[in-house]
Amino acid sequence: MTTSNTEGSWRAVAVSEIGAAHVLAGTPCQDASQCFVRDDVLVACVADGAGSARYSDQGARTAVDEFVAMSQELLRSGDDLDPAEIVSLAFESACQAVREIAEDDVQNYATTLLGLVSKNDSFAAIQVGDGAIIVDGGVVVDSHEGEYANETKFITNPDAAPNIFSACIEIRRVAIVTDGLENLVLENNGYQRIPHGPFFDSMYEWLHRFDEPDRTAQLAEFLVSERVRSR
Repeated sequence: MTTSNTEGSWRAVAVSEIGAAHVLAGTPCQDASQCFVRDDVLVACVADGAGSARYSDQGARTAVDEFVAMSQELLRSGDDLDPAEIVSLAFESACQAVREIAEDDVQNYATTLLGLVSKNDSFAAIQVGDGAIIVDGGVVVDSHEGEYANETKFITNPDAAPNIFSACIEIRRVAIVTDGLENLVLENNGYQRIPHGPFFDSMYEWLHRFDEPDRTAQLAEFLVSERVRSR
C-alpha cells in the first residue's frame, strides 16, 4: 500500500497479491489491505495471515475490514479523538472481530496487522507482527518480533501487545508493506533498517501519473512481475 498527500488531499492505492511461495504451494493469497481517504484524513491497514494457519486469509481480511470500519466510525463520532486513541480502539475491535469468527479455533485465523490513521497535523501507527510502516522516508514502526528468531507475533496470540508510534506532525507520504516486500524496499544501515530511496521515489512519482482504477491495476501488475517475485 502506498499513499501520498498533495495539497491537503490524499491519493492512495492498496493491493494484495499472492506471493511466489504461495503460488508454488497452491495456497491462497493470505494478505489483505484497505484504505479510506477523505480530504486530509487517511486510514490505512494491511494484514498478513500466518502461512501455517488454515483460515488466515479470512483472519487477515476480517482484521483489515474491521480496523478501517471502526476507524471511520470513530472519526464520524464527533468525540474528537486523536489518532493514537483511534488506532488503539480500532485495533481492539479488529482483534475482537477475528475472535468472533474464529470461535474456539482462533489460531487457525492468525494474522499480523499494521494500521495507520492520519488526521489534520498528527498521525499514529500500530503494528503486531512483521512488515513495516514507512512515513516520509523513515521506518516509524518496525517488526515487533517474538521471543525467538524468525518468530512472528499475531493478533490472535494472548500476549500480542501492539507496537504504537504517534507524532503531532503533518505527513505527506506513507507506505505499508508485509514481510514479502521488506527485503525489496528496505535496506540495512547498521542495526537500523531504512527505506531504499530510489524505490520509493519512483513509486510516489508513479502514483501521481495514474488515476483510479489505473494505478491499482499498475501496482497489481508490478507486484506479480518476475523481477518482484524472483526476490
